[in-house]
Amino acid sequence: MKPFPLLRSISLILLAALVIGWAELMLPVKDSLRVDVLKLAGQLHEMRQEVGRQREQIPQLQREVEEQARAAGELAGKFASAFSNDLYVAINTAANRLYLRRGRDLLREARISTGTNDTAKYGSRKWIFDTPRGIMTVWRKKDKPVWIKPDWAFLEKGEPIPAMDSPLRRQQGMLGDYLLDLGGGIAIHGTPYENLLGQSVTHGCIRVGKDDLKVLYDSVPVGTRVYVY
Repeated sequence: MKPFPLLRSISLILLAALVIGWAELMLPVKDSLRVDVLKLAGQLHEMRQEVGRQREQIPQLQREVEEQARAAGELAGKFASAFSNDLYVAINTAANRLYLRRGRDLLREARISTGTNDTAKYGSRKWIFDTPRGIMTVWRKKDKPVWIKPDWAFLEKGEPIPAMDSPLRRQQGMLGDYLLDLGGGIAIHGTPYENLLGQSVTHGCIRVGKDDLKVLYDSVPVGTRVYVY
């Protein structure tokens, strides 16, 4: 009797045992992986749908914000005019709009730029570039104003800070043709960047276009109230 058939039978039995063992070990893992992948795919699909829904809501939210800003502007104008029929200026920082009013009558509306609300830190020094809210007063006006560059203007460009009386601090043309000084380093002035009007891009001052600035300079006397909100 030849031993080969017996050995072949034993080999087949061992091979079958190995196959059964492998199947018992791997099939649950495979099933588990398949379930996890399907679950993850479902979660990703839901996330994409949610992101899509949120994107669709953005234009509506923007419209609602603009409507609220306009409503706030109208309310502030009515509030200010309730106390006086005098000439005054109202500045809506959310909408970047300036309103010249006499009582409830709107004389002029202008696109402006106000503060970014950003913060700059250089060493131990810190600046917050916002347009302060509150009631201010035009306490002086200037024709052909010269910008005296503050320290942060040099630090932003990585330049050394010159002495206060250095001619490097004086820059003509950056403030436009006119300036209405509100005190505290805040002013209404012109800008060479009229393409940015309507955006919050300043270091705190209120930038106005050339034509609107001329009207303000000619119409608004020293002592006029300015309501910033």
